Amino acid sequence: MNDMVDTRTAGTGLAKRVRDGFLQDRRELGPAEAADKWFAPLMDRWNGLLSRDEGGFSHEERATLAVLMTECLSMRDALILAALREMDGGELHMLYAKPHSMESAAVVMRELSRAFKDAAYQPDTRRGERATALLESVTADAPDGYKAQPMASCAYLLWMADRSTAAAVRALKALALDDDCSLASLVLAASEHGIRPAWTERRRH
Repeated sequence: MNDMVDTRTAGTGLAKRVRDGFLQDRRELGPAEAADKWFAPLMDRWNGLLSRDEGGFSHEERATLAVLMTECLSMRDALILAALREMDGGELHMLYAKPHSMESAAVVMRELSRAFKDAAYQPDTRRGERATALLESVTADAPDGYKAQPMASCAYLLWMADRSTAAAVRALKALALDDDCSLASLVLAASEHGIRPAWTERRRH
């Protein structure tokens, strides 16, 4: 058996272990406690990696992130928002551990709508570039069936950086993997209709 098949088989096994363990803990411990157990350490590491220009996740961490951000979209959203600007740990915890709370929904809506409406809001360029590189590595190591969400997240950050062509390419790839990926659809629609982040208005005048 060649190395490629070995890697794919190992990745599939890891994905199943992560998914099964995470879903079991959600049933037995509750969503918030399961998020603290499985995602909080990775979220802390994500924030740390965005604050410096070196280092990265291990293969197991990358595969685990891909599974978690697919099974729980609030975790995907927390990763994206933390890449746009440095956020308080308590605020991030609310996003991924209590995604259905009114406070969490308000934060997500506010932050994402600013991209389209607030010309004074510019994402942290360095954090965004670092996050994009990390998400590319997560996508590369994601097990089969878990590549679409990290790829769509990468597409969104590229669109936020005003790199619409690169964003559209990744959005198309994400949709080819999962045609129900709404984040990829959003990015592709914005790119195809020439919709750019609101902050670029300042650069055009």
